[in-house]
Order: sequence, then structure tokens, then C-alpha cells
Amino acid sequence: MLIDALSGQALQEQNADVVVRSGSLNQLMVLLLTLEEAGMGALPLDAPVTVSAPVPNATIPHQIPKRPARKQRAPQHAPAAVTAGTPQRLSLRVDRAYVLSDLLKAMLLTGSNEAAVAEAIAGSTTACVELMNARAQRLGMAATHYASIVGDAPGDGDTTTVRDLARLAHALGQYPEVFEWSSLNGLPFDEGAIPLRNTNQLIGTVPGVDGLLAPSTSADRSVSYSIVASAHRGSFHLIAVVAGAASSAERYRSAAELLEWGFAHYERLEIVRQDDPLNIPVQVRHGTVSAVTPVAGKTFSLLRRRDEEHDLRVRYQLPTLLTAPVKRHEQIGEIIVEEDGQLIAVVPVLSAAKVRSAGILAAAVP
Repeated sequence: MLIDALSGQALQEQNADVVVRSGSLNQLMVLLLTLEEAGMGALPLDAPVTVSAPVPNATIPHQIPKRPARKQRAPQHAPAAVTAGTPQRLSLRVDRAYVLSDLLKAMLLTGSNEAAVAEAIAGSTTACVELMNARAQRLGMAATHYASIVGDAPGDGDTTTVRDLARLAHALGQYPEVFEWSSLNGLPFDEGAIPLRNTNQLIGTVPGVDGLLAPSTSADRSVSYSIVASAHRGSFHLIAVVAGAASSAERYRSAAELLEWGFAHYERLEIVRQDDPLNIPVQVRHGTVSAVTPVAGKTFSLLRRRDEEHDLRVRYQLPTLLTAPVKRHEQIGEIIVEEDGQLIAVVPVLSAAKVRSAGILAAAVP
């Protein structure tokens, strides 16, 4: 499946609703939950995570205390004691504190099967799996079921579809740090003691590719090769999802073909960018300055096929005169975007600066 990362719109799909084993792509949900926790201030990305003791694997159930209520969570930046999962490429040291963001980077670069992040955000792997399933339902991932952190549950415990994975990738697309991390060629993990290499072979070979996750192996050999691949070219961002490939080469080839097809057949037209000046000064009466420069209140762009033509019109609705005082970022007008005679967007126009009143004497002058 190929989607436009900004809107989530599907551009191409094949067997997108066939249920497949999710494998290590489960870690993308762990990543989303962590970033959402960080966004709420519950668990900062620079928080230290302390590994307490190894366990046989990261599959539930484990005899680990349940996640404490949110009001009982440790204070911000306090170390979180967690348990390390079965190491594949990354072996965490017991009683050693690691920065949470470094664990996330390592997970994206290598697909390492570690329970550390899961237990840091949820208190136990069991609690984390519960959160993963709840979040999947809220995202509309109706065919997805998580039974483990890393996709190593026996049988059909960890299942998903390409469509559901695309929904998950779209949600992750709201976090720019994901692509900053997953585009790294390598990472000197554990103060350089463990040099990690990015396993995503599309990076550096397909222009614009910057992640997300390409698990190289699986604890369960019945899980076929999969990849969620992101690529930026200019302001256009695509995400390709491939699952159930027979080989690593096949998944990379399929993802690369999807991305190249998308960039060849679609484009994103940026109509206006947030904070861009409109270069149409608006006069201000009774102010400390005589005019203000209006700016766009948000970014607006359109996804279009390259072989289609549309009658696109952009017009401004601005006042000819404002009266002071004017607040900074106060809405003073609108940008109207029409396509083929139909209204498709209204973008607010804001004042770029605050304008104070010039005073009583100035206000008395017509």
C-alpha cells in the first residue's frame, strides 16, 4: 500500500486487507505510544531508563507488577526501572541507565527486540500490550491484534493488515523526530560501546527515503519480510507498506517501486505556507505604525495527479483599513482557495505584529 503521508490518502494498494503476521513491526505502536506519552509530559524523551533484570522474552504474560495509575507515575526525569527482553542485536546491561530517545533510535535502526521501552511507558510488557491494542482500536486498526511487544507470540497472536499498518504510519508521521532518527546511517549506542547500523537498505539507494522500520530478522521464522518505508522529496511525503514478502530483496524492491510510482504520478502543490507574508500591507489607523503585513495562519497544500489539470484560484479577503490596537496573530482576513469553481479551503490571515494605539491625541485626528 502507498499513502500520502500528510492526508493518509491511499494512492495504490493490493491485498491491503489480508491478515498477516505483524512481527517486529509491533514496535511502531510502541514508538507511537512513547511519543504520545512524551507529548503529554508524562515521560520525557531524555528520561533515563534503568534495566533491572533480563527475562526470557518480551511476550506476555509475565509476572511483572501492573502499570501504576497515572497520578502515581514517577516525577519527570526520574529513572524508570524496566526489564530487558531477549537480545538480538542490542544487549542491554542490567542496572545501566539508558536515555529513552536512544532506545527509540536503536529500535528504529535495528528493529531490536527489547522490552525496555515498553516497560518504561507502561510498567510491564503486559500493560503495554493492553495499551497497544486500545490505541490500535482508536486508530481504526480493526484487523490488528497485539499479543506481544515484538511480534514473537506463537500462532496467530500478533496480526495486522497493510491498511492498518498504513494508518499507524500516518499517525507516526505527525512526529518529525521519527524521520530524523530513522534516517540515521548509524548510532554509537551505549556511549559508543555498541556501534549500530541502520538495517534499512533503501536509505542512500532510493532518493528521499528516511525510514521508518525494516526488521531484518524475526524470532518466529514463519513471519514473512515486511517494511514500512518513508520518503520525502521537497514538501511531498509518501509512505509505502509491504508485508508478507518472500524475501528481504522482494520487500525492498516492492517498496522502492511503490515510492517511485507515487512520486512519478502525484505531486503536492503548496498553495500557502504558514507565516508566509502576503506582501499586501494593510493600513492601520491611530496606531504606532501606519501598516501591518498580513501572514498566512497555516500551511495549505493539495495532492494532485500529475496528468490532471484543474482550474485553481486563490484570492484574498483583506480589510482596507484596521484600527489600533491590533494584536499579534489576530485574524484580519482570509485566503480563499477554489478549484473548478468549488470552495475547497479557507486559510486565516493574521497580523504579523502587534500594533499599539498611538494615544488619545492621535486617535482624535481623522
